[in-house]
Amino acid sequence: MLFRFCNLCHRDINVWIVNLRKYGKRVTATRLKKRGVKNETQIIDKTKTPIIACKRPILNFYKGQTYSKFETIPLASKGWLHSKAKGDSFIIYPEMEQQYDQTIPEPNFENYSLHSSLYDRLEDLGYSKPLQIQEQAIPKILNGQNTVLAAETGCGKTLAYLLPLINQILDWKPLCERRFNSPLGLIVTPTRELAVQIGIEAKRLANAVGISTKIITGGRTKRMVSSLPMDDVDLVVASFGVISKLTTMKVYKLDKVKHIVLDEADALFHETFEDKVKVFMHRLPVRIDLILLGNFMEEVLNNFFIAIQIGYQQVLDERGMPKNTQLTLVSATMPQRISQVLGDIVDVNSLIEVVSEKLHHILVPQKFMRLGPSQKPAELLKYVKPKIKSKEQVIIFSNENATCDWISMFLHECNIDNIHLNGALPLSIRQGKYAAFKSRKINVLSTTNIGSRGLDTFMVRHILNYDFPLNSADYIHRCGRIGRVGSPKDCRVTNFISHSLEIQLVQKIERAIRRGRSIPIINMMKQGSEQESEPNPAEFFDETSQHIIEDINEENSIPY
Repeated sequence: MLFRFCNLCHRDINVWIVNLRKYGKRVTATRLKKRGVKNETQIIDKTKTPIIACKRPILNFYKGQTYSKFETIPLASKGWLHSKAKGDSFIIYPEMEQQYDQTIPEPNFENYSLHSSLYDRLEDLGYSKPLQIQEQAIPKILNGQNTVLAAETGCGKTLAYLLPLINQILDWKPLCERRFNSPLGLIVTPTRELAVQIGIEAKRLANAVGISTKIITGGRTKRMVSSLPMDDVDLVVASFGVISKLTTMKVYKLDKVKHIVLDEADALFHETFEDKVKVFMHRLPVRIDLILLGNFMEEVLNNFFIAIQIGYQQVLDERGMPKNTQLTLVSATMPQRISQVLGDIVDVNSLIEVVSEKLHHILVPQKFMRLGPSQKPAELLKYVKPKIKSKEQVIIFSNENATCDWISMFLHECNIDNIHLNGALPLSIRQGKYAAFKSRKINVLSTTNIGSRGLDTFMVRHILNYDFPLNSADYIHRCGRIGRVGSPKDCRVTNFISHSLEIQLVQKIERAIRRGRSIPIINMMKQGSEQESEPNPAEFFDETSQHIIEDINEENSIPY
């Protein structure tokens, strides 16, 4: 008898559990209905591609879909901190169409008051019409205004400031007498690779119109300082470490510089190098004419450094020469900490912002894969082998030099030819490595963040973040290696996500996309645990030695 009652109780409990499950399904369906979504099958719309495509279609996100201010946003990466989430993934597709190859129909370079020789040179190089960012920036820079040029990587920023800078030098060159090694224009970059890339473009444009250009990078012995050539130079393109040292040693003088460009300004403004950048910028010509103030006031200004170095806008003297230095800041992410670094050098209110509407937006499809650390090597092989078979080029990014080296050795053990570049490699080993990748002799490049800025990678279609960066600005720069002017249309980024801080940053990126916002600039290394250490940004800066590149057509002269 007792046995029967226990069995009856057991049945009642089963019925209660079933009813509870049915109730849960009804409540879920009611909530989805209020949001305009009836069931999971209705979300699967084969007629259009979702902005966010998830393994569970109920989490897909489509263009036009919105969430109320206080509504909890469903994230595909919400449960990724749990180990059972391994194997999950989602893809973010670009909401904006890539239109880099489409020039503005009406404006052309002839609308600007440029030298006739520059028009001829632009035609020889195949530049017919300005791109959108060039149309916005060139007139402002030509007018002598201090400018912040912030636009996505590969959209034509370099020509946007090179063209007006070279035109200005053509105006200034016949008006002033200069000593040896006293340039009129200066372009400073954080890395030697970026200095070379910009310098090559500058030489192609400037040398044909009579402007002497020098590319100076680190990587040679210090003894070269004593044998540096002393000659006329109009434009210098240099990495920060080497130009800072050469100006300290008075090898190059900055007293005649009338326009300085800081490319990748966000990297140059890192806290580690803040003091060095301030000292370097103070070497530029002051805005106030010290001769008119007398010797005593000149000594006071030199001792206490109270004069603002860069004027609100270029002011010309009776000869037509600027009395002060013009400043242009360039970056693929909006430079941070401008007032902290340059507050006593330039009036920050004088900086005019030229910002692309696509800045910090997703521009190529990006896949996020939740993996455990032990799963990453096998997934790496699965990813790379089909690319090698189809002879497609791949760049593999990692966060540490040791990981970069390990990936290269691992792929070599698997009979996959590759090269690796990182800040720990001396120049003698770096020399010519990237040339083999660019010429397609080798199709796999393993690198750190040092390869995210300055490498001309228009031929690359695939980026793999083996380690997801903990700074979203680094992520934007890595993704900027593809989807550039002249790049193939079917470019993709794949990300391996393993650690907790990586997951937290992915969640912030996904939440921003679902809110219809751009990628937020977040540094998880500052917000994370104490175990996470700030990486040494010194790998970006080559302060050890000097190397002047004279022949841009000689492969071995390129320092990577």
